[in-house]
Amino acid sequence: METTFTEDRTPSLPRDRFLWVAMLVVATVLVGLSLARYWGYNAGMFDLGNMTQAILSVLRGQPLVTTGPGGNVSRLAGHVEVIYLAFVPLLALWPNAQPLLIGQALLMVAGALPAYRMALRHLEDVTAARSVALLYLLYPVALTAVLFDFHGDTLAMPLLLFALDAADRQAWRWYALWIALSLLSKVYVAAPVFGIGAFLWFWAERRRAGMGTMLAAALYGSVVFFGVRGLFVSSATGLAVTSGYVNHYYGNLSQVWGTLLPRLVSALLVFGPVLFLGWRGWRWLLPAAPLTLAVLLSSGPGTVYHYAYHHYALVVPFVVMAVIDGAVRLRQQGAEAAPGERVRQWKPDLIFTTVIVAVVSLLMVDQPLNPRFWLALPGQGLDHARYGQVARDEVKDRFLAEAVPDTVPLAASMFLAPRLVNRDTLYLVRYPDDPGGERLPSLLPDVEYVLADALFDWRTLTDEGVLPTVAYEAAEIRTLLNDSSFGLVAARDGLLLFQRDAPAAQVLSNTVTLTSTVEVAAKSLDLGPATLRGFAVEQRAGRRFEATFVWELNGPPPATPWVAISQLGVASDARFVHLPTYVLQPITTWPDDQLIYERFAFEVPDEIPAGRYEWQIAWYDATHPEAAFSDEQALPPGIEPVVVGTILVP
Repeated sequence: METTFTEDRTPSLPRDRFLWVAMLVVATVLVGLSLARYWGYNAGMFDLGNMTQAILSVLRGQPLVTTGPGGNVSRLAGHVEVIYLAFVPLLALWPNAQPLLIGQALLMVAGALPAYRMALRHLEDVTAARSVALLYLLYPVALTAVLFDFHGDTLAMPLLLFALDAADRQAWRWYALWIALSLLSKVYVAAPVFGIGAFLWFWAERRRAGMGTMLAAALYGSVVFFGVRGLFVSSATGLAVTSGYVNHYYGNLSQVWGTLLPRLVSALLVFGPVLFLGWRGWRWLLPAAPLTLAVLLSSGPGTVYHYAYHHYALVVPFVVMAVIDGAVRLRQQGAEAAPGERVRQWKPDLIFTTVIVAVVSLLMVDQPLNPRFWLALPGQGLDHARYGQVARDEVKDRFLAEAVPDTVPLAASMFLAPRLVNRDTLYLVRYPDDPGGERLPSLLPDVEYVLADALFDWRTLTDEGVLPTVAYEAAEIRTLLNDSSFGLVAARDGLLLFQRDAPAAQVLSNTVTLTSTVEVAAKSLDLGPATLRGFAVEQRAGRRFEATFVWELNGPPPATPWVAISQLGVASDARFVHLPTYVLQPITTWPDDQLIYERFAFEVPDEIPAGRYEWQIAWYDATHPEAAFSDEQALPPGIEPVVVGTILVP
């Protein structure tokens, strides 16, 4: 908008019921989906857990400290999200990630207010203002950013819109406040803020404000990136202030060419929905261009260039401004047209642009209006690994509350860790860049407990199939079972808690040996290539038992890993993973001339009523995504659950 800045300095709230209903609906959906993902243990330590741990650390007098694979590090040594300090009071009252998710969603929705006000101010039409507000509320990368954990750039998205609205009203004190809050959201927000200053200088004829904005952005960005970050770098992490940051995102640029097409598709989804009208306001797209280009060229971690990542949230304020500017220009063009001259109508074009945004959002964002949401494909929609929940999630709730000590140094499974962040030290059992079992041994000296998941049940659909498998942490569990300094002290439904120097009386032993004789009650049950030759279960004390299984390989071993899971009756959370033949001596390694003598201790949960239960066992293909739930789909061909005996639970 060339010279459209006005003298209206009052940021009044719109009284349009349509706007408030739209905001309420979107807020309800975003809050609901964000919390559902958290409740279902589908939000990982990266990044929701890290952010929550960092904010909670302030309550212990630490500067936004979180635990990374190299040790504890302050967020002020990385992205410098000073704005996280504003959430400390919330977490002091409610010390987990939920208030962060709620606050982020509500702040995003509030950005519809300045979008509506600016559209109404310049287009003088309520329908136009509603269209722009809806365009913002439904913009694909705005929604995906909110649904992608908790991040400073997502917080900056509505703050930048409030700043632009303040500049539009020439309310420069308010403008300075909103710009300051935006800069505090993340170090690289300085780039789009500098772009706002350039726009004010070159096209809005507000040279003083433009120059001040550019200087503030350049000064803040430089001081923080090259100075402040270095003050918080820990020597233990080995983090280089500048080169480490750059290498983190651009350390393997050679892979860019191999993924050029998906990067171009992401660029199209970031800008494309508004180009029908927004191209006319192209000047407003320029402030977003440098950051967008930087993200599209990034080589990691992961597919960070994908449109669903949070970085693109900073583009949204500028596409909103481009649409408003484009509509204003088209309106002026119509007003200046000669009688009888055919020109495009700005209002239909604006409405059509909003429809395009809504359709793209419907098709590309994982939310209830997307038909795929209800198909529950792996890692999508109502699937248990996205927004759905399963009975095992309730088991996790109880196990974490009852078994895991507060505050102690801990290494935890990726999707269990975000529930345990109120502590100084919180490593992961397995980091995403670990091929399996390599990093954990170096972390064990720094922790007192380890919480692993033998039935890792999070998964997503990738080019290589549904990954990861239930055996995601198998190598780490093997390490812990073989480490004499750690003992398994609690186990439930595949959830395993190991304690350093655990008292012998509390340890749940797991052993496997090769033998030639059957020393327990003989059996002869064929479960595919695994023949059960013997079974016994003995009560040790109270509800603690020890089970013994004797196996024999009958034919060639399976080509993929299998896991044996026992269950008492029909109780969904009375399952026991056979760790000895799962991680210590997997069925794929069994010799064909000896018996496999498997023994493991277990404790029946208090929630299971006293009584006699049938002991049921089956082998499952550990590469099948449903193996974590003992689903019949994961049974290898020819395998069925069998009852091998009974157990009397006191």
